[in-house]
Amino acid sequence: MQEAAIIDAKVVTPGIRDAVIREAGVTKDAKAVFHTETPGRFDGTPSDGRITLKKATGHLMTVLMHKKLVAEGCFRVGLYRQGLLHDLSKFHPVELLNGFRYYQGGKQSPNNGERVEKGYSEAWMHHKGRNRHHFEYWTDYNTEAVKKGLNPVQPVQMPRKYVAEMLMDRIAASKNYMKKNYTDAAPLDYYERGKAGKMIHPETAKEMEQMLRILKEKGEEEFYRFVKDHYLSGGAME
Repeated sequence: MQEAAIIDAKVVTPGIRDAVIREAGVTKDAKAVFHTETPGRFDGTPSDGRITLKKATGHLMTVLMHKKLVAEGCFRVGLYRQGLLHDLSKFHPVELLNGFRYYQGGKQSPNNGERVEKGYSEAWMHHKGRNRHHFEYWTDYNTEAVKKGLNPVQPVQMPRKYVAEMLMDRIAASKNYMKKNYTDAAPLDYYERGKAGKMIHPETAKEMEQMLRILKEKGEEEFYRFVKDHYLSGGAME
């Protein structure tokens, strides 16, 4: 059983968020890929809530391309079952219909559009509770945190096979949303700009950051080799 680390939860207000965006100099193209499922991080585009053929087709194409890219990445590191089963919950009516209604033109997650209308995303809450490659899945009540007066819900360290799938998910999302603007640096840049305040176990965060840095500095071939031959084989991490 992995021991959970205790962190103090902090609230980031929209004003602080916008100030950080301005200081970081985040461009419009970069903002589009920052679709991480942290409510309110970036505002979605309002939707009329209607399901049209154009929106439904666009959303399905985005989802299918994402699954294809994740599967390719997972297969390269030997995670065949995870590659095939990745994000199947997106075809559940709760996620699929909201994806149609709040489609963002393929530039960011429809969940952001749903939050504009409701203040939360029902699709995301359904999704994160069923997909173990999201660090938000790996939280639990921590009695030691309660004793210290901290948030009782605390992160738990993720098993490595799900960390690897999370990496493939983030790379695929970056490629899918950024398209021709994608570089091997994009997933790390995305992670570093959004890591403050995340409820993620520090060991999981450290492992992910190290591997994203390999991708940025050494390229895809070395990244996939490291994930498959070292990380998933139980090798020590810095």
